[in-house]
Amino acid sequence: MEKFSELVYERPDLEAVQAELREYIEALGKAASYAELRRLFLERRAKDANWSTMRTVAHIRNTADTRDPFYAEEMKYFHRELPRITLLNKKAERVILDSPYREELEAEFGPVLIRDMEVRQKLSDESVVEDMVEEAGLCQEYSRVSSTASTVFRGKTCNFYGLLGAMQSTDRQERKEAMFAWGDLYQETSGQLDEIYSRMVKLRAGMARKLGFDSYTEYAYLNRGRYDYNAADAESFRRQVKEYVVPFCARLREKQAERLGVDRLRYYDESLIFPEGNAVPQGDQQELVKKAARMYHELSEETGEFFDFMMEHELFDLPTRPGKRPGGYCSFLQAYKAPFIFSNFNGTSADVDVLTHEAGHAFEAYTASRLVALPEFTTPGAEVAEIHSMTMEHFAYPYMELFFGEQADRYRYAHLMDALEVIPYMVSVDEFQHRVYAQPDMTAAERRQVWHELEKTYLPWRDYDGHPFLEEGGFWMQKQHIFLYPFYYIEYALAQMGAFEFYGRMKKDRKEAWEDYYRLCQAGGSLGYFALLKLAHLSNPFEEGTVEKIVRSLEEDLL
Repeated sequence: MEKFSELVYERPDLEAVQAELREYIEALGKAASYAELRRLFLERRAKDANWSTMRTVAHIRNTADTRDPFYAEEMKYFHRELPRITLLNKKAERVILDSPYREELEAEFGPVLIRDMEVRQKLSDESVVEDMVEEAGLCQEYSRVSSTASTVFRGKTCNFYGLLGAMQSTDRQERKEAMFAWGDLYQETSGQLDEIYSRMVKLRAGMARKLGFDSYTEYAYLNRGRYDYNAADAESFRRQVKEYVVPFCARLREKQAERLGVDRLRYYDESLIFPEGNAVPQGDQQELVKKAARMYHELSEETGEFFDFMMEHELFDLPTRPGKRPGGYCSFLQAYKAPFIFSNFNGTSADVDVLTHEAGHAFEAYTASRLVALPEFTTPGAEVAEIHSMTMEHFAYPYMELFFGEQADRYRYAHLMDALEVIPYMVSVDEFQHRVYAQPDMTAAERRQVWHELEKTYLPWRDYDGHPFLEEGGFWMQKQHIFLYPFYYIEYALAQMGAFEFYGRMKKDRKEAWEDYYRLCQAGGSLGYFALLKLAHLSNPFEEGTVEKIVRSLEEDLL
């Protein structure tokens, strides 16, 4: 494989892919033996890896600069054609499900493969092809609007991410000004973002009805592979968070206010954990990556090999810049079995978090892709995938002196505190989406009212110091998952339970904890959610008592 920057992008002929799929469907129906069906099945996956890798390259380069017209047009091309490919894959899978060789395929590759095929029969139809194209276009429009928004703060042009760094300043007035500039920027773009989201919600609700679902929520649970739990389970988990996590977080916020010497904690104070300042990584981007390489070589032979691969092929895009999509992600170039890490460095400890969190995703994909039987088993559902990333953050704790020097203890405390403090926010995002999709005709003002109510429930310490847009509930708008990945967020809270459990175990027996973690990474998505938890000796977060037990285990570290 070349370096990512040297990869030559060629637009795949997706009409030819569709023609190949039609031939594949016909050949599957004529397969006279399991051996023949198996050969066709595996050959198809190899071919799909080539064109899907080109799509991933286009996606990464589009998000790296949303203003680049070439890759913006390439993504429109994929958005137009992919729904038709989805329908053809559905037909092919229907043939497999009806095949006399189905049981042999399941015996070799496992029940997850067949279960996923059965579910996908319900998730697409000719009637929603144009809706899927429109939805993809709206997602692309959201990315463009959010990534190109900017403001001038203290003489410097900043995007949303650029302002977050100033919100950790030791100067309270600077923090306040940065938060107000950040809130103002969202208010300025809220008209466009509200319109985009309203269209998304109504479109998605309509698609679900066309496909025979009672609600988009029902569709989304299946689409996200939530086979082991339902909306009632999610509600039960949120209740446990309200009962055990929220009061603990309130105590931590009180302690934080005392440390900072403020009478009342405002939102612009929340990110500053210590009055002398949060731990700041030492070194520029290149230095941080070199330090990460040293850390991963010391952590294990496997992580060292993985990170060498990432560096050799320059599978990172880390600095923030104008036109770059906000946020971070880990993608995967299937044809090369190569992960790719995308982020927006802003000079805070979050930059180090990227080199542990997204690298946790990347390590799992790198590992599993070389072991699992099928490419679709490379990664599991997000409830487990986020365990990989969040647990890697905790495994990295002993190496934080590399990045922060004498500030390492401050980093570790702040990181652990933030990992807990963010859980009430995560379940707020989850409940917000349940309520919005239960009433898809909500107005923008009604959505803000819902968010305002949720903040009172799960974030009772939140105080925006009179910023009108944020006070009335506009904060929900900053979470890109709500726009781009509907219902994807509670997975982070569920996974953090597993990561905290790993953290407790690594303090007692680091070697044993690593062995369980590595076993989880090796399995990829070859098993279901609960089965993967069992494989790693992790508790079920929905069971009564799990949340309380895990929260109690953190008291000695945080109080």
